[in-house]
Amino acid sequence: MTERQRIFLQRRRPVETAAQRSTARAVAEQSTPVSTGHLFNQMRLGALFPAALPHVQRKEPSSDATTSTGAPANGSVTVDAAINPLVGLKRGDGLTYGTWDLRPRVKLLQHKLNEKTGAGLNVDGMWGPKTSAALESFMLGRSTVPAEIVDQDTADALLDRKKETPGPGPQPIPPGPQPVESTYNQTLEDTLDAVWLQYQLTFEGQRGGLQKLEKDLAQIEKPKNVLVEALKEAGKAALDALLGLGGGALRAPIKAALAGLGETIAKDGVDKVFDKAQEAAGTEVGKKVDELGSEDGPTLETFIEAQRAALEEASSQTQETFLLETRASLRQPTSGEPVSSGPEDPRVLRARRLLNAVKQERPQAFQKQYDESLAKWAIAQAQSKLGTMDSPSRSVGDEKVKTTDMSKAKPDMPGVLTFEIEGTKPDLPVKITGAKIVGLSEKTRQVLERQQRSILDLGLPRYASGKVEINSGLGSILNFTKPTIRIAQNETGDLFERESTEGGKEWLKKKARPFEEVLTEDLVKEGMRMVWEEIDRKRLSEVPGGLKGP
Repeated sequence: MTERQRIFLQRRRPVETAAQRSTARAVAEQSTPVSTGHLFNQMRLGALFPAALPHVQRKEPSSDATTSTGAPANGSVTVDAAINPLVGLKRGDGLTYGTWDLRPRVKLLQHKLNEKTGAGLNVDGMWGPKTSAALESFMLGRSTVPAEIVDQDTADALLDRKKETPGPGPQPIPPGPQPVESTYNQTLEDTLDAVWLQYQLTFEGQRGGLQKLEKDLAQIEKPKNVLVEALKEAGKAALDALLGLGGGALRAPIKAALAGLGETIAKDGVDKVFDKAQEAAGTEVGKKVDELGSEDGPTLETFIEAQRAALEEASSQTQETFLLETRASLRQPTSGEPVSSGPEDPRVLRARRLLNAVKQERPQAFQKQYDESLAKWAIAQAQSKLGTMDSPSRSVGDEKVKTTDMSKAKPDMPGVLTFEIEGTKPDLPVKITGAKIVGLSEKTRQVLERQQRSILDLGLPRYASGKVEINSGLGSILNFTKPTIRIAQNETGDLFERESTEGGKEWLKKKARPFEEVLTEDLVKEGMRMVWEEIDRKRLSEVPGGLKGP
């Protein structure tokens, strides 16, 4: 048996005799409740197995100045001499789910590492990279091989249970100044647990929206294969709309609800979480599409599965960010702020405000994910027929955004909103006489109408055609053949002139001519821009007859 295996077995079975097992139970009874009794786990398990979860009474601080964890208020931990509680601890203890009952032991480890090495660790009971670095420094100082598990010799040395015989390696660093710890507040910890639970449920809601969309579209749409690049861009765009920088559909309302609390809570409690989610999700979509693509090209199932996998990765990455960075930041009081162990602590009030903001927005994650992914699926269908191009008007850093190439667009193409329009005098707005979309079901069209967003905000590629009048009065009566305009616009707002008649182009020029002195581009293009402004500000519900099918 190797030394590493021996250490691992010690961690799994640190108690060997009946006497030691009895003592271990006594110590456990004085420590924090088991993980299923913690508020976070009560909520999590209660949601899954409500009948199986017993009521757990939290221990309140007793009159002898001990905390609810059984540790003295000064930060030290009472330890039975027969057992060394540091043996078997490993990286992640007190941090990952199922190990939170080990936090008193990890706090003792951190406290002793501060004493022995001057590491200046935050004694929070969660073993992360800084605790690992401090343990490595201590073990190197004793000329022992660094490990991620505390063995018996190292544990005894930390608690001064054996006389150390320093080797030729570096000597232990004298204790440095200890960090000033914020007052421990159990209510704050429980509230932060609940905040993270709400974020997890938000991701779960998004996954549920994707599952419902897949079921609906698979039964009705009978989707065909689409281009790989189109699918990647559509999948990323659907998640970006919800998690994107600053204005994400889930992010922005939460931040708005925190107005007045300063930038720190919005940055640490919201931006850090969603930034990590957005980064992880965007990468995962591309990987999953490549992985699932077949010789015939990826399908709707690929599109859904890529987003589902991205949300799994986002949830995993944001968990680490929240527990290691966000939580620590929200524990810190602002300068000059009085803190306490009671429920009126300003940190608790901020955490509750964040909890309420996330909780209020979370139920909408399901429908928003359904709607956004549905719209982006329509775009993917359009791009599979028309191809993609670099948008001249949109870019991310040095890279242009991929968008639908509408230079070959025609009426009734799948995934394209098609409008029938008519125009009289160029100085009057054009009228929309009808709208339809091909390739989507009746249920899908109802969802698009239900969103009650402007046509521009739907983010779909658009095509418009119709008759216009150049003359008025007697001239229009004599003009038996009205000029036709055919114009298109992709989801990023780029303009395309689609084979308008010469009379139609002249009408577009006249529409822009009153503003000729301030316009820098050709008048046909400026006339198109004005027409689309008139169309895009409307909602589908304002179109006569609503959105029709093919």
